[in-house]
Amino acid sequence: MNNNNREAFLESTELCDFDLKPRIREKALEIAQNCSDKQEEFESIFLFVRELPYGLDDWDVPASQVFNQGWGMCSGKTNLLVAMLRSLGIPARYRVYRIKAESSLWSQVSNNETISKEMGSAPAQQDHIDCEVWLERWIACDPSRDTLMEKGIKALGIPLEREPIRNEAGNVDYLILANFDDWARERQAARKFRENRKEIFRWVNNQLWRIRKLAQDNG
Repeated sequence: MNNNNREAFLESTELCDFDLKPRIREKALEIAQNCSDKQEEFESIFLFVRELPYGLDDWDVPASQVFNQGWGMCSGKTNLLVAMLRSLGIPARYRVYRIKAESSLWSQVSNNETISKEMGSAPAQQDHIDCEVWLERWIACDPSRDTLMEKGIKALGIPLEREPIRNEAGNVDYLILANFDDWARERQAARKFRENRKEIFRWVNNQLWRIRKLAQDNG
């Protein structure tokens, strides 16, 4: 990666807003203070972001909002991870791709007649976004699911692994972005449920907490 490319993966943007919100960098510095190198800094910050609870939210949420509320969706948590890494001078970027719908999980969180009608049935495919970090090479990482949620999903017998959609050649079509602001806004505009989305978010996120409670109850 040359210096020109490197700069693109260190920049702040309107949604990746660590330049305007100093608490993001302050927290990143606090987490990384005892780390011996960039690898350890990445691992510590990744763990912090990953363990923030996953929740259904808008796609175009600024990193500072995810930080302040303490939870987020795949796009929000990835954006916060990118922001915290960039604030420490570690190049990071966004990776967007399609996955097969997690229909079993969808059924678990939409198990209410009104909510189910609003959300509709699970689509065949859905968008997913995660992060790539530069540590002498690009390394993919997905901070979206917290450990307790994954334990709850496993307790329900739902597969944990996401299944990427592959093209005719058997490859996954990744969209790699240094700036994901436009993509996030376009994706938000295309959201299937919009008018009552805050009520839907509250219901779904309550169901996700029930899944975590299941994990706690099972030890």
